[in-house]
Amino acid sequence: MSIYAEKNRKTKQLIQTSFMSILEKKTFDSITVGDITKTAQINRGTFYLHYTDKFDLLDQIEQQLFEDLGNHIDELQSHYSSTQTFEKGQEQLAATLFSSIKMHSPIIKIFLSNHGRPGFHLRFRDAFSEKVHVNLVKNESFNATVPMDYFLSFITSAFLGLIEQWVHNGLDKTPQEMTALYIEIVSYIQKK
Repeated sequence: MSIYAEKNRKTKQLIQTSFMSILEKKTFDSITVGDITKTAQINRGTFYLHYTDKFDLLDQIEQQLFEDLGNHIDELQSHYSSTQTFEKGQEQLAATLFSSIKMHSPIIKIFLSNHGRPGFHLRFRDAFSEKVHVNLVKNESFNATVPMDYFLSFITSAFLGLIEQWVHNGLDKTPQEMTALYIEIVSYIQKK
């Protein structure tokens, strides 16, 4: 990596870190570019070299979060074997996702709070739903009898509900405990 590219990466990281630290204390709507540049100790021109405005900054942070979580799903999907059952795949998917959520929990916690931009959970759900859809289509053992859009709606809403509750509870359980809880809930529903 060139010195210029490394400096750009570090500057963007500084801006994002500064923004997230402000977002912990203030609502997104009340934050100004001036707040961000003051905290990052950079001038406004430097900010605008990297971002159009605070919306662009937030969009890029969200996109990176969704991409990171999606990469974990893709990595898991690439290890599925054709003989593996769908249920075992779901358990591994849950374990991977809960571990990823824990790793990204500081950002997710802020975005899910009243300080984040409205609609984060909807954007999160849509990104998650798209990634799950792509991976389900690839999975040969998946054969749900309900329409895909309803199936995805149920799976993503249930999963994200668990994630939101877990974050709200201060990550009071380990990713492994959350996976076991998820599997227990799914098993309970299947028995009914």
